[in-house]
Amino acid sequence: MSYNYAPLQASASAMLKKFGRQYTFTRTTKGAYSAATGQTTDTSTTYKKYACVFDLTEQDSGGFTVVAGDRRMLAEGHAYQVGDTVSLDSETFRVVAVSPNKPAGTNLAVNLQLRK
Repeated sequence: MSYNYAPLQASASAMLKKFGRQYTFTRTTKGAYSAATGQTTDTSTTYKKYACVFDLTEQDSGGFTVVAGDRRMLAEGHAYQVGDTVSLDSETFRVVAVSPNKPAGTNLAVNLQLRK
């Protein structure tokens, strides 16, 4: 018999909404290359998710390289990607590592490593 993680997912989301704040993420994807212009057409999409932000220490890194100024974000379950950007206090940070907490395929929350 498998465990039903759906109630735990709802609890994690509720806690992030209660104690965190909503952030706007931006994902830019490369479009098709145009030989006529010599450029690609980039497309940007935004999405909003609740999260809490913490200072990142070497112990929190989970084996990733930590650079001075890196931040850790505990965010709602979502398909975040390396390269997504998010604004924290008027500074733009880029997602450099994604570590989902996803038991039995249920995305409870995601740890993101952010870098300026």
